[in-house]
Amino acid sequence: MKKVYFILFLTSVFSFQVFAQNHKGDKFYKYFNYAEAIPYYLKTMESGNENEKAHATQRLADCYRFTNNAPEARVWYEKAVQLEHTDTVNYFYLGQALRSLGLYEEAAKSFETFNKLVPGNDKGERYYKFAVDIQKWLDLPPVAEIKNIEALNSRYSDFCPVFYRDGIVFTSDRQLNSLDKNVYGWTNFNYLNLYYTIPEYYKIFWNGVPEPQKMSNDFNQTYHDGPVCFSSDNRWVYITRATTKQGEKLKDNIKTFLLKIYFAEITGSKPPKFKPFPYNSNEYSVGHPALSQNADTLIFSSDMPGGYGGSDLYMCVMESGKWGEPINLGEKINSIGNEVFPYWKNGMLFFSSDNHLGYGGLDIFQSKLTDGKWSEPENLKAPINSSYDDFGIGFKDDLTEGLFSSNRPEGKGNDDIYGFKMLSLSSVAIKESPMLTVSGKVTDQNNLPLRGATVFLLDPGKNTVQVLITDEEGMYTTEVLYNHTYISKAMKDVYVHDCTLFETPVGEIESYQVPRDLRLVKLEINQMFKVENIYYDLDKWYIRKDAEPALDKLVQIMKEYPITAELSSHTDSRGPEEYNLELSQKRAESAVRYIVLQGVAPSRITAKGYGETKLVNKCADGIECTEEEHQANRRTEFKITSVGNSLTGEGIDLSRYKNGDIISAATLGGQFFENCIK
Repeated sequence: MKKVYFILFLTSVFSFQVFAQNHKGDKFYKYFNYAEAIPYYLKTMESGNENEKAHATQRLADCYRFTNNAPEARVWYEKAVQLEHTDTVNYFYLGQALRSLGLYEEAAKSFETFNKLVPGNDKGERYYKFAVDIQKWLDLPPVAEIKNIEALNSRYSDFCPVFYRDGIVFTSDRQLNSLDKNVYGWTNFNYLNLYYTIPEYYKIFWNGVPEPQKMSNDFNQTYHDGPVCFSSDNRWVYITRATTKQGEKLKDNIKTFLLKIYFAEITGSKPPKFKPFPYNSNEYSVGHPALSQNADTLIFSSDMPGGYGGSDLYMCVMESGKWGEPINLGEKINSIGNEVFPYWKNGMLFFSSDNHLGYGGLDIFQSKLTDGKWSEPENLKAPINSSYDDFGIGFKDDLTEGLFSSNRPEGKGNDDIYGFKMLSLSSVAIKESPMLTVSGKVTDQNNLPLRGATVFLLDPGKNTVQVLITDEEGMYTTEVLYNHTYISKAMKDVYVHDCTLFETPVGEIESYQVPRDLRLVKLEINQMFKVENIYYDLDKWYIRKDAEPALDKLVQIMKEYPITAELSSHTDSRGPEEYNLELSQKRAESAVRYIVLQGVAPSRITAKGYGETKLVNKCADGIECTEEEHQANRRTEFKITSVGNSLTGEGIDLSRYKNGDIISAATLGGQFFENCIK
């Protein structure tokens, strides 16, 4: 009997525990804390009865949908549609999850089932057509090259980058440290804040991005801050904020966050004083501001009554220093879905929508304003758009490159920031720019013109490369843009390549000479390279930090070309001869040790100290010389002692390239120009 009572008691405990798990999950769900609700529903699935599991299944599917976890949403909606008396909308949400995963044929079947169960539903029929029609785009060539800007991203959400002054501002819910516990229950991550970084190479955003820093409290407040936009002169800032304060709760004590826009003038060192946008509301959200270049027109997203769908895009025009009434952009732009994250530049509107023909989730579209009318929105296509959420685009000056956000699964976190360089601009209108004739010269180690060298001229703005072949005078010539950054890299078989970064002038001169000639040194036995900028402390032989870049260049040569070499160190004549010989040997060995530690086989490079035995001038013992003359004798040299085959370097077959070719930089490899900007 005791055993029976024990079993009954245990069953009762388990039943109560399962009920408690669902109850706790429902409480979090009710308060929109979906991420916190999920673990409780999962526990119910382990030991609940049929009804409890059915309830948890439906809630798990919804929670994963709300937290943008498409793979898990698919799993649980597939379970939900198998439930007895399942809600027919589950077939629609299953179709959305499948579409987000790029499973368009399966998504079409799910939408088709939904349409049969709910005939005449415009949204279901529309999404069924999307899932069918998008399959025609899957084999289209890429319109852009994209790259995850890893230095900007974290394991959290990082999105909506904008260019501000010399850097980048973006929105993130990252956790700065273990003590940072200001958590938003919907996602279980921090509230959104603004972050800022200044790239080391401002005009080449693919390289040298320092770790972002949280902006000051002048821009960030208690709850969500961001996205943000700035006027083209950086004088005005408009920011999206959620400003619900403690104690502000709606019916049933549910605290919600409505988005509002705040703006401020940025003047000198004074902190900006933010003011509310006049069309903010306590009944609906107003957010995602986008300013025209002259700051007299504002486009934003809102779910205010009277729109076409969930969130629509609206426009306000500045009149006599005040914003005019919001004007809906109309049914060509807005749909029964959501139009969000607008960006406006050069008469082009870019925005994200989940209800125009796209790959899934939010896609980025473009439309042009002509004579007061918007053109039909055009999808930017892959790889900028994907089956996941793609949004928050921002361009640099000429609409050929920029940054955007996406939650595609190959990123570091929930949302990541990607860089892009357009390969095809479709209908994007770009103003023609005047061209400048630029010329450069390639020489050998004796400064003689080098004919037949291949020059790769990179335009970082477009990520395209012009191929130029030098003439009898070692010259290469082409047309480029004014006020633009370029990299030129020269290569020739059996020569060590050379490269340089330069900027073209602003003024409209007719021609421009690249400031530095490209000097290629021939790879042959006994060829000597003088290694510049190798300095040692007095009477020391340890490698200093300022010597590492020069030695790194030697490492690169050793790795790229099948050669062996001798690294030699020399002193001037001052000091005892035996001491100088020993000191130079230690210095040479120290340099060789550094090179070997970078991955060069010890058998390929030897160290030799010559002391004062190989002076390059008259400055022997007893002869008075200037400091500059003594300095000429204190040198480090690199001499080739044997050469192998395949001496082009970097595995490049130069015979493939012809004068005038224009290629994508991606075909040369991501590291091809890397050392040219260091």
